[in-house]
Parts: sequence; C-alpha cells; structure tokens
Amino acid sequence: MTANRFLFLLIWLCSCYSGPVSGHPTRNGTNALVESHERGGLPNFFRKIQSGQDVRIAYIGGSITEAKDGWRDLTFNWFRANYPLTPFRQIDATIGGTGSDLGVFRMEQDVLSHQPDLVFVEFAVNDYGRTEAEIRKTIEGIVRKTWKKYPSADICFVYTIAENVVETLRKGRYQHSAVAMEQVADHYRIPSLHLGVEVIRLLEAGKLVFTGNPVDHLGKVVFTQDKTHPLPLSGHPIYAHSVINFMKKLEDKVGQKPHALPPALEKDNWESAQLIPLSKLRRSGSWEILPATNELRQKFDKFMPELAGANPPDASFTVKFRGNTFGVYDVIGPKTGIVEVIVDGKPPVDVYRFDQWCNNYRKNTFFLKDLSEGEHEATFRVSGKPFDKAEIMKKKNITITNPDDYAGFGWFVNSVLLVGELVK
Repeated sequence: MTANRFLFLLIWLCSCYSGPVSGHPTRNGTNALVESHERGGLPNFFRKIQSGQDVRIAYIGGSITEAKDGWRDLTFNWFRANYPLTPFRQIDATIGGTGSDLGVFRMEQDVLSHQPDLVFVEFAVNDYGRTEAEIRKTIEGIVRKTWKKYPSADICFVYTIAENVVETLRKGRYQHSAVAMEQVADHYRIPSLHLGVEVIRLLEAGKLVFTGNPVDHLGKVVFTQDKTHPLPLSGHPIYAHSVINFMKKLEDKVGQKPHALPPALEKDNWESAQLIPLSKLRRSGSWEILPATNELRQKFDKFMPELAGANPPDASFTVKFRGNTFGVYDVIGPKTGIVEVIVDGKPPVDVYRFDQWCNNYRKNTFFLKDLSEGEHEATFRVSGKPFDKAEIMKKKNITITNPDDYAGFGWFVNSVLLVGELVK
C-alpha cells in the first residue's frame, strides 16, 4: 500500500466515524454483546513499544485477515505511523478458508517460530460451523501454546462477521463462535474486540448497506459484495478503525507481566496439537518430495515448506498414534482424487480429495471421524479410483474444456495433524 493511500484511508476513517469504542453491552441478556473487553490488556506489547525495541505483530486467521490492504495492513501501518521510533515487523500467518482447527496446528511453524510480541487471533467466521465445545478446545490450544513458549507475548481476540450473523448481533448477542472464544478470553484475561459492533451500529443508523454494489448505494457505506469479505475501501477501514481505537484505550496499560497459565478451561484442549511433516513418516509406493523448483511447491511454499506428491495405486503411508484427533494437511485441485482410509483394521472408507472448487489448487485438511481416546493405526492409500470430475465441477457452473488439466487421481500432502503422540 502506498503512503498516500494509507494517509487517505486514515483521514477517511476519522471523518466517517465518531466516538470511541464502547466498552458496555449494547443490550441486556445472556451473552449480551459487548464491543470490547480490556481484561488484562496488552502490557508487555506496549512496554516493548515504549522501549524502542523491535516489535513483532502476528496475525493468524482466515481470508478476511489475509486480504491485502485490509484491516491487517491498515492496523500494522498505523502502528508504524503512530510509533515511528519503534521498528515493527509483521508476521502474516493467515490462510483463507481455514479455522482454528488448523490454526492451532500451525502455531509453532507459522507464528511462534517468529517470536511474536502480539498475536491477533481471528477465526470467528471460519469457526462458525463448529460447536462451541470444539472451538473452545482449539482456541484454548492456541493460547496455551503461545504462553507456554513465550509467556511475555500478548494476545488479542478479534471477532469478524458474515451476513448470516447480522440478525444475531442486531438482537444484541454474540454469534456462537464468538461466545466460545469469549469464554476462553475471560478465563485467560485476554482482551477481545468485536469488529461487527460498529458495522451493526452504522447499519441501524441507515448509513451502511451490508451487502451490495457501491454504485447502487451512493451516499452510503457498502460493507461487502459477497456477504462476508469487507470491501477494501469501505469495509476493511471500519474494522481497522475499531482496532485502532481499541489500541488507543490499551496503550497506557504498560508493564512487564509474564502470563502464568491457569488450569485449563477444557482439559482435552488441543495444546498438544502437532504438525508432523510427511517426510518424517514411513511411506510406501510412488511418492515424490517435490523439488523447490516445482510450480506447485512454489505456490504453497510459505506455509508448506515441504510437499509430497503421490501417484496411484500403490502410494500409501501408515501411522500409529495415541490420541483421539488425527488429520491430514494437504493440497487438492484438478489432478487429485480419492484417498482410501483404513482405521484400526476396519473396512476402508473413500475420502474424496476433489470437489467443485478444484479448478485451482488450494490448501485443505480432513480429519478422521469418531476416534476414541487411545492407540490407533491409520493407513492412507491413493486409490486411483476414477470418477466424473466434470459432473462435480458443474456444481459451480464450470465446464472442463481441457480434460488433460484434470487428468489423474493423485494426491499432494504436506503433513499429518495429531493431537497426541506418535507410537513406534
């Protein structure tokens, strides 16, 4: 983002919105919506800023936070402009379409390896399809991993919204994903900010259209065109403005206060989540660790420093482990197919690593279902079974014009995801 554009956006923010971020419930009732909770604040972060030392800010979340020139970049640039004597470094650990159930596995590799001073956690939209209990386990895992390794790192939860939760917020309640995260935030005294409150305030004041085309709503702020992702010049600045005002409220609370871990909120939280590269596991058949020059490897190199390609029908790997959660972190796309999964000697189950969004390659995950706590053995084999990819692509109104682009039924794997431990 150019300096002129950033300055323009800051001026726009100040002219469009008035009043500080409120810290009181907008309505009364169970799970009453509150725009911000200061709780323990960010004392270590602001102390380090005052010291003039290098400060590292991490953002982990989905596509809303991943967006270029979105609230992530706007807030990071504000830190740089507002504290010009402090060198800042941004740690961008965002991956579109992913929730905290992958984020907790990525913490060591994508966040903690960079020694963050502040971690913004944004998963309220992508976690929406999970239960509150599931969300608490993964979000708590993120917190405990962070403070176990870096007790002086501060954390801030931010809650984003999509159109499907607008009515819940208008009634003065948190969406259920934010309810779960608030329970974790309260237990650990983590400051939290609901970015949707200002959006709803403008909506109810008649100043904002949540979903629409800006040319059809002149004189009003159009937040999004797709019901979820804020527009860069009208949606993201609202989010950024809320974060900036919240930071201004917290900046005077300075201190050296390492975070001691209290007893866990959920005893089976995912703090033991491991991301284990496939290269460390025993493989059979036609596997190839893609070289650094490979186009697919280069596309995903930021978060997948290794990528293994498998050819059917003999490529497989078997894992013995102790725990109740096991998954695979992979890449799916035009040339991927079906993986046959056998767990504890039970009949094989076909898992499709191809769907209607596979006109391009993308990072993905899948988890084994209904695992009990204990020792297990799982085998994953690329079956090579043919199926009609063209019929699947019709769900997205995509016609395959060059069948060669979709030829093959292979698989690309980065790592396995384990809450527990490997068994030899």
